[in-house]
Amino acid sequence: MKITSNIVETHGKLILLVVIALEVLLAAIYLAGIVLTGEAYPAFDMNGQMTVPSYFQAFHLFLIAAIAISILLFGLPSSRPPSRIFCCTVAVLFTYASVDEVFKIHLQLYNLLNTSHHRAWMPIYLGIGVSTLLIFHRDFIAMWHFHRKAISFVALGLGIFILGGFGGELFGVVLKPLLAYLFEEGDFIKLFLEKSRVAVEELSELIGESLIVYGLCLFLVRRLQKEVARI
Repeated sequence: MKITSNIVETHGKLILLVVIALEVLLAAIYLAGIVLTGEAYPAFDMNGQMTVPSYFQAFHLFLIAAIAISILLFGLPSSRPPSRIFCCTVAVLFTYASVDEVFKIHLQLYNLLNTSHHRAWMPIYLGIGVSTLLIFHRDFIAMWHFHRKAISFVALGLGIFILGGFGGELFGVVLKPLLAYLFEEGDFIKLFLEKSRVAVEELSELIGESLIVYGLCLFLVRRLQKEVARI
């Protein structure tokens, strides 16, 4: 069967909905462990290292890197976006992000930077993200003109990822002292609210990544179709 944009879009939507449902299920299992046992089930800890959610998210990130590599390897040199240096950059960054998600490398940066808090990674990672957007803004604009629907999904996913990921971390900075003021140490409500914040943060990242992968798949098929038609 010949793979076309319409086939990828039709079947991709179903797969996207199934994947998002699985992500919601992972969050539900995580919170169920908190409610039933007072702590997350080790295999489903959304804030843990080498757990089912972390592997799931790492796979998302690896797919983004793989799509960039596919465009780099199979896309003929042409004026069509994105540029080869952009593809290389995305492949490197998201391959690292995939490994980071499994081993939580970013949470160890405070040791290297000799700081007293675990959020030392935030300005570094945010700086890398903003710098990438600024340096390759022409690629993003060209990709938007090439396939607006695909890049709309990518932009939506990126927005959800940033709002949930970085927004959730920043909200945690405010929430932690507030919970300490309102509730006593060991209070279940305090624990549940904090873990709910973690669940929303991680779920937002997962859903955002799923939308990005879906959008990039649409873009990849359109790009490869154009290359084949050109031969």
